[in-house]
Amino acid sequence: MKVLGVAGPSDSGKTTVVAGLAARLSHRGTVGTMKRLTHDPDIDTDGKDTARHREAGSARTAGVTDDGDWFSTGDRWTLEDMLDDFARECDYVLVEGFSESRLPKVSLGDRSTAPPVVTTAADADDLDLGEVTDIIETLPSYETPASLVVELRGSLESGDREGIATSTVPVAELALTDDVTTRVDAANRRLRSVDGIREARVHHQQSLFDELDDVVHLVVLADDTARANEAIGEAIERLFTAA
Repeated sequence: MKVLGVAGPSDSGKTTVVAGLAARLSHRGTVGTMKRLTHDPDIDTDGKDTARHREAGSARTAGVTDDGDWFSTGDRWTLEDMLDDFARECDYVLVEGFSESRLPKVSLGDRSTAPPVVTTAADADDLDLGEVTDIIETLPSYETPASLVVELRGSLESGDREGIATSTVPVAELALTDDVTTRVDAANRRLRSVDGIREARVHHQQSLFDELDDVVHLVVLADDTARANEAIGEAIERLFTAA
């Protein structure tokens, strides 16, 4: 999943940019969007029925319209939680706000924006959306074990049964004598050459959050679960040794 933030002060055109990019990217894959709210959503505003539900003890509340639109509150979700959830079904995610985050971002206006910034513009009208769309394709993918399982399963014939194994290794635990990419590439080559492995992926996930370190996700789809677990073990061992 490709992730891009759009940051800037009020009235700089953030929503216009997100809408324009979403329209372009929707021809390439599934697009998700997120917006930072500086106030509580109306669904839980004091005096509203849903707020009364919450005050009465409901752990979750949801509003649903006759057209099927809905909004839900309950669990406390961070930006990381949302990205992890979207990664299972989206090819692209556009995030409006969060100017202080480590997401790659478009920066509008003159407000300070934390790096990395992929491009800047005075406002939405000065931004080349075609150029930004091309930039998005070059960004590192944001993946989770769950999203990688979905990706690999999509490459198998419908109805195929398989054993699945996943693991995540913090990069900080690897005694690297070479770079992470070299080690990950070697593990990927090894996994894909093993008999009984239908699909496999080793992915270096660079952290987008200050409190988290880089990790390596490993996902294997094999003829059965025992073979998948065995292959994961071999791949982890290869990660911990020189490539």
